[in-house]
Amino acid sequence: MKSFTQLLLLFFIFLAGNTRGQSAVTYLSNNAADLTDGTIKADKLLRPDFYANQLFFVGEIHGIKKGQDVDLAFLKLLNKKIKLKTYVAEIDFSKAYLLNQYLANGDETLIDAVFSDWTVENAQWANIDFQDKIRKIRKYNLTLKRGQQIHFEGIDKIHNPSLVARYFKEVLNDKQSANIRLSFDPLIRALEAKNDSLIIHSATDLISSLQAEDIITDEILFALKNCTFLKTSREAVMHTNFKELFMMRKWENEKLYSFLGFGHVLQAKTNDDKSVFLAHRLANDPSLPLQGKIVSIALIYLDSKMSMPSAALPAQFQDKGKRFTAFSQYNHDGPLIVLDGIEDFKTVTTANSTTLFDLHAAGSPYFTKILNINYADIMPKDQRLYFNEKGKFVTDYFQYVVLVRNSGPAIMLLP
Repeated sequence: MKSFTQLLLLFFIFLAGNTRGQSAVTYLSNNAADLTDGTIKADKLLRPDFYANQLFFVGEIHGIKKGQDVDLAFLKLLNKKIKLKTYVAEIDFSKAYLLNQYLANGDETLIDAVFSDWTVENAQWANIDFQDKIRKIRKYNLTLKRGQQIHFEGIDKIHNPSLVARYFKEVLNDKQSANIRLSFDPLIRALEAKNDSLIIHSATDLISSLQAEDIITDEILFALKNCTFLKTSREAVMHTNFKELFMMRKWENEKLYSFLGFGHVLQAKTNDDKSVFLAHRLANDPSLPLQGKIVSIALIYLDSKMSMPSAALPAQFQDKGKRFTAFSQYNHDGPLIVLDGIEDFKTVTTANSTTLFDLHAAGSPYFTKILNINYADIMPKDQRLYFNEKGKFVTDYFQYVVLVRNSGPAIMLLP
């Protein structure tokens, strides 16, 4: 009798698990839209409540080619549907300044300047696909009226102090700035020397003196404040910069779009509440009117390859003699990371496809599903995310997923 009871219990456990799997597969198949050709065919999937949001986050894993296509598809969709034109980017203010010039005049040397330090540093941002996306944004802008064109805003920490020195030289090169231009020389020299301590000291002194004389514009003050943030945590800087721009630009009624690295778009805490990313900070900031107005879209991957600096990989994974390796071990079905439930997404898609899923429609199993990722022992601990904020489920972290299958690696720039 005891063994029969145990068998019956095992049967019901199996049945419950199988039913959950079928429920997830059925739900996903009914709440999916195709993005494979670079356009979003999602009139039924993206309901009015999606477009009612004010801030739209899309989070990628850097170094994978297809992410740039997904970014451009959402940017164009939102521009067409709700006249969105503000792209809050993972760049600093000086790079946004140069990219906006490029959007206006098409001068390719401006793109070269923006990517120069990333190329030398082997940063995954330094890829041709990213550059081509910027060119496509300019081409798209040329089809729009001036007031509807897309522009960049930069919220990241300073990437290249030399470009900040260039920024000050250019924006202070007018008659209105003549009386303060010389006072910036010590800061410009410090920026060109990339001396962080001296940059912070010079910028702090300038803020004090110029504010006392009431002769500083909001734009210059914003730039100077960023010069004082060189030793501040990146997530805190992005949060502060977003808030500053929100007030400066009067974004209260502005639709905003942001394409960032995966972690930045998470709306709940990770790693025992020790990791608090940008989307969570903004969604819970009482000084910003964004509560309930933020949506996060996360990219996940199958059978795709990432461009990774070879020197950052264990020897057995490196493409010998190459600056970058086309790394295939970073997909969400392993071997380094395994996302619980990834097989459900795989079941309802095909190879070489890109598919958008709404995870928070009526009847979604993701309202109550814990977000679990298992890591191989070789995965560096500082690169692991554990989605373990108490009482939080998948849809507390992000509300939509884009599954990318069979993407090639980003095509990297070389010095």
